[in-house]
Amino acid sequence: MRRFFINRAHAPSDRVMLAGSDVRHIRTVLRLGPGDEILLFDNEGSEYQARIIDTAPTAITLLILCKYSAISESHLEVTIGQALLRAQKMDRMVRHLTELGAVGFIPFMAERSVPRPNPTRLAEKRRRWETIAREALKQCGRFRPPHISPIVSFQDLVVSPLSHDLKIIFHTCQPGVGPWPHLEPADITRKVLALVGPEGGFTPKEVKSAVDSGFACVSLGPRILKADTAAVAAGAILQHAFGDMGAVQKCLDKD
Repeated sequence: MRRFFINRAHAPSDRVMLAGSDVRHIRTVLRLGPGDEILLFDNEGSEYQARIIDTAPTAITLLILCKYSAISESHLEVTIGQALLRAQKMDRMVRHLTELGAVGFIPFMAERSVPRPNPTRLAEKRRRWETIAREALKQCGRFRPPHISPIVSFQDLVVSPLSHDLKIIFHTCQPGVGPWPHLEPADITRKVLALVGPEGGFTPKEVKSAVDSGFACVSLGPRILKADTAAVAAGAILQHAFGDMGAVQKCLDKD
């Protein structure tokens, strides 16, 4: 069943309206009409089953049938710091990391970052990524979009006073050694900051700076991954080690 975002202020009423681009999607793309049911979600952790009672060119009117609490958010708060990549790679990465449950996304300028957009373009990119993240929520079942920070420098990011239980820089600093020795599950690991480099990787100077600032240097294994692949792999590994994706293995162990 398709999911659509609803403003929390409108949710308490048993009748709500959807407007904007959702109207065209429901009417023209999905071809839904009165009597059809969809799911709604807000940014406070509630989901709603609703029935369409009227459609118009500019608005869809729905009747709330039931309300329940969403359970799709991970207890692990993963923030991915990603060195700026070419546009389409960043777009795909924001979508995939949203699907994997990341709560934050910090784009940064690394020494080997190829794109060097001006401030106006940077602001436009951030707005685009926020839109992509909101759209990804509809598909993946989450209700809270990741916070997308303004683009910062690598040095400002590694010395940030933000508190995390674990800070990681993913780099080929330990060839042939996977991440598992460094990612032993711990009850106190709830907030993780992970850095992924640009197409050319981090420079030795950047790795040293991060390690000196308390980051653990972790390899993603013996194969060299593309930068956008590495970010998705990092998100999945962290959710498996500390988040809710590890529950899959627990279920298999019981069989």
